[in-house]
Amino acid sequence: MKRLLDLLSKYQIALILTMLALGFIIPDTFSIFNPYNTVFLQIIMFVAGLEMDYKELFAELADWKTLLLTNAAKLVIIPVLVSIPLAVFAPEWSLPFIVAATMPTGLTAHALVAILGGRTSLALVSAATTSLLAPFTIPLVLKFLIGHEVFINTSGMMIQIASAVVLPLLLAGIIQRLVGRRNVLKADVPLRTASLASFALVVASITSAAAIASRNGGERISDIGIDGLIIIVLMLVFWIGTAWFASALLSWRKPIDRATITFCLIYMNYTLGIWVGDMFFREAEIGTKLVAIVILIIALVPAFRLLFPQPKKPVGPVCLPGPHV
Repeated sequence: MKRLLDLLSKYQIALILTMLALGFIIPDTFSIFNPYNTVFLQIIMFVAGLEMDYKELFAELADWKTLLLTNAAKLVIIPVLVSIPLAVFAPEWSLPFIVAATMPTGLTAHALVAILGGRTSLALVSAATTSLLAPFTIPLVLKFLIGHEVFINTSGMMIQIASAVVLPLLLAGIIQRLVGRRNVLKADVPLRTASLASFALVVASITSAAAIASRNGGERISDIGIDGLIIIVLMLVFWIGTAWFASALLSWRKPIDRATITFCLIYMNYTLGIWVGDMFFREAEIGTKLVAIVILIIALVPAFRLLFPQPKKPVGPVCLPGPHV
C-alpha cells in the first residue's frame, strides 16, 4: 500500500488525468460528492499539517526578508502582473489565470523540491506562510483585479477559505504537538490514503459538475482548442520569468535557495484553486480552463530540475589512501 501511495504521489498528473476522464465520462456518479468538496479539502489540508516538519519551518522564519518577498510575490505581485497582458490579449482567460496565480504554494512543494534537489525547508515555509495568509489575500486581490466584472463577497470568501485551509492546519499543528510527529508518521499510510482519496474525489466531482454544465450548453473541454493551449503556454512562460526575476532579487541566498523560491512561486495549491473556482465562480464557467492550467503546471514540474544546481561528478578515479600491496 505504501508503494502504491508513493507511486500515486509521484505521478499526480496521471491521477488527475484519470479522475478528470472519469468525471467527464460518468459525471452523474461523481456529482453526488460535489457538496462535500469543502470537507475533502479540509482533510487534505489537515493531513498535510499533521505530517509537516515544524522544526524545519521555524528554522527558516528567521530570514524575514526572504519571507516578505516570497509572500508578497506569490500572493500579490504575480497575480497583478499576470492580469495585465491577459486583460489586453485574452480577457476570457483573465479570471481562471488570476484565480490560479492568487493561490498559495502547494503543501506538497517540499516533497517535490526534495526530488528536484532543492531546499525543502524553504519550500515548507513558503507553503505554510502563504497558506495561512491566503484566506485574506485571495479575496482582496480578486476584488481589486476583477471586482468590477464579477461580484465578490470579500468577507464571506475570507471566512470560507479560512475554514477550509487555516483551521485544519492549526488543528493539525496542535495534534502533532500533543502526540509527536514520530507517532503521527506511524499512521502515514491511512493518512495519505485519506488525503489522496479526497484529492481524487475533489477533481472528479468538480469535473463532473463542468461536464453536466457542458451537457446543458456550457463550455466543454474541447472548446479550449489550440488557441487556448497557446495562451496557457505563453502565460506560464511569463509567469515563470516573473518568478525567476523575483527570486533573483534574493542576492544573499544561494543559487539552490533562489531556484527553490522560483519553483514555489509557480507551484500552486491546485486543489484549493479548483475548489475556489467551483465554489465562487461556477457561473463564470472557469472550471475547464482552470483544470487545463493546473495540468500544464504539473506537467512542467520535471523541467524545473534544470533550475537547480546539479552535484558535480568526479572528473577521474578517486584514490583512497591505504597500505601498498
